[in-house]
Amino acid sequence: MAILEQLQNDLKAALKSGDRLRVETIRMAIDALKKAQMAQVKAAFDAAGGESADTAALAEIDRHAILTEAAEHEVLTKEVKRRREAAELYRKGGRTDLAEKEEAEAAILQAYLPQQLSEEELRPLVKAIIDEIGAAGPADMGRVMPVLMQRLKGRADGRLISQMARDLLSHAP
Repeated sequence: MAILEQLQNDLKAALKSGDRLRVETIRMAIDALKKAQMAQVKAAFDAAGGESADTAALAEIDRHAILTEAAEHEVLTKEVKRRREAAELYRKGGRTDLAEKEEAEAAILQAYLPQQLSEEELRPLVKAIIDEIGAAGPADMGRVMPVLMQRLKGRADGRLISQMARDLLSHAP
């Protein structure tokens, strides 16, 4: 089942149970997915030539194209990241009540994403990629990070990957 369908089903359940936070969070996630879907259609329209395109090219654009699972994950990952960053800023500003709300929303959305790798699971993967590239120290961070992000995208947080790579490279023999 697509994430959007799952969100819509869960929205109905949350409405019935009266869970306001869950309802608001799921509605925001559905809105973000629909905006991404519209952006995808707009990109296809622009690629076809926009307003100056011929009728046949415009007719081929699927206005009801659904997002791929990877695109849905990407949208929800951005939403989770946005909420975690907001929570961090609220904490710095002394607004723990708002920070907790943002963290609760992030936790709700995180449930729709694949399980993230733990630090223990991630460390050997990062080390193997660093060894494969032949990186020897912190100066090679620019060569390592694009490969790490490409291979581990969606499986671990980018900050964690960067921190771990920096740590491994700085302690490299």
